[in-house]
Amino acid sequence: MGLFFKVSDDKLLEVRNKIFREKGIPALEKNGFRKSPFSTAWFGKDDIGGFTYQMCRLSQNTRLEIVETIIARGDRWIQIYLNIFELRPQVASPEQLKGVDGLKYDLPPNSLTRMRLRVDDFKGMPLFNFVEHKLKSFNSESGLKKRAEELGDLIEKDLTNIDSFIKKWHELHQPNVTDWSGNRVK
Repeated sequence: MGLFFKVSDDKLLEVRNKIFREKGIPALEKNGFRKSPFSTAWFGKDDIGGFTYQMCRLSQNTRLEIVETIIARGDRWIQIYLNIFELRPQVASPEQLKGVDGLKYDLPPNSLTRMRLRVDDFKGMPLFNFVEHKLKSFNSESGLKKRAEELGDLIEKDLTNIDSFIKKWHELHQPNVTDWSGNRVK
């Protein structure tokens, strides 16, 4: 047995992905979020060796709320982003957006209102922001399990209470008014 417990990047990626699939996705689904209908949306393994999940819901038949989760290879974060758009014309169901190229929602100027949960919405000195969507350090297999449970509980709590983050988003931004493809409407 070595002096230091080491875990491969593949294992850390697998642990974080399992946390999000078991805790994050069900919490978002309970709040009405579904897999994004856009033709360009990721939902699972991406092309750069990590995982990306894009989910959305409609509120008030005009507001498209998008939650994008990125689990990158080589780090310990589960990055969760929120962005909201005002759609013109109104949409009765997200299914109406099925097959639409949603790439413009991810590019500037639309991406400028994207907010990362637990990072961009924090008020005060970032030095004192200790609660984050990051797998904290550990020294043993049981420590990894404990840290994974802690992160899973935080992800579940935050995404169950996604409406509080949506409220914070509205304190910082105004929804961009776009057509169904993400083109800005004046």
